[in-house]
Amino acid sequence: MLTLNPVRVSAKSSRFDVADLIDKKVGARLRDGDVLVVSSKFVAVGEGRIVRLSTVNAGEKARALGSKYRMDPKLCEVVIRESDGILGGIPGFLLAIKDGLLTPNAGIDKSNVRHGTVVLYPRRPQASARRIREAIRYARGASVGVVICDSRLSPTRRGTTGVAVASSGVEAVLDMRGRMDLFGNVLKVTSQAVADDLSSAAELLMGESDEATPIVLVRGLRGVHKDREYDGRKFSISMDEDVYLRSLGYSPRAYA
Repeated sequence: MLTLNPVRVSAKSSRFDVADLIDKKVGARLRDGDVLVVSSKFVAVGEGRIVRLSTVNAGEKARALGSKYRMDPKLCEVVIRESDGILGGIPGFLLAIKDGLLTPNAGIDKSNVRHGTVVLYPRRPQASARRIREAIRYARGASVGVVICDSRLSPTRRGTTGVAVASSGVEAVLDMRGRMDLFGNVLKVTSQAVADDLSSAAELLMGESDEATPIVLVRGLRGVHKDREYDGRKFSISMDEDVYLRSLGYSPRAYA
């Protein structure tokens, strides 16, 4: 039976040892085959990925984007630095590509942090996931999977769902091509986004406001535990292959 167990942690606003805190909170309960879904913001704060906007110098491009989209140019500057490219925006948000993920403001977050500061994504999310996994194995002898997740907006949909930023020890994308459906049709393009599914399930317990639940322990998941590493680009497809962006005429050359 698949179970999800939330793990509450007191609010953090400065650097801390992420793996050690996870071990203290949930390490004694872990078993082989468990999966830990961990908030990207929780990991990023622990790694000191907090920027005080007053220390940022906005360049010419950031000032132009700030004027166009009614944003603080300093925030625009941080988005530019963090993103692979910017496709456009609306008032208050820049639509950016970050490690293959289409995301507003390159995943930079102003919620649940001190006023005047923002939290970036972890610098190397895949390495962060692997570090947590290896620390648990060393401290507890348990072989677990780790998924680092964030919340996202989906085109034409209201509200947020979960998305995986990186994973370690999980077959995060199952290739279903070549399998048969119920009526004998051969699947030609289908893949199952396991890590994204886990992230969305965990987001139900993590919440979006004051829940203080950055970790969810998933138990009972079968068939996906493999010694595999995924970063954002391994989760993603190119803009030329994406049905939404390709239909709208975007391509890598369309970056602002």
